Amino acid sequence: MNPYGYYQFPQYPYDYNSYATPEQINPYVPTESYDPDRQPQLERRVSQLERENNRQQREIEQLERRVTRLERRLQRVNQRLRAVERRFNFPFTPFDGEY
Repeated sequence: MNPYGYYQFPQYPYDYNSYATPEQINPYVPTESYDPDRQPQLERRVSQLERENNRQQREIEQLERRVTRLERRLQRVNQRLRAVERRFNFPFTPFDGEY
């Protein structure tokens, strides 16, 4: 027994040129250092974030298409308004570049 009363692990000869896992060297190392049950949780979270990202991308594309449609409609309305102004000889008074 150790003079201080503490248990010492038996010293095993270790060859530094060979590969050995920590469990083979010291059997008292806890085996929970890698928890394989955590991996599915990470995969579920990654897939959840990917689905959310895809949903947001679809929503952004839909909003961009809607903005494009509205811009075209506004442009057509402005063209019609200019045609009416020309027909009735209204003076063209632009502000902020458009109507």
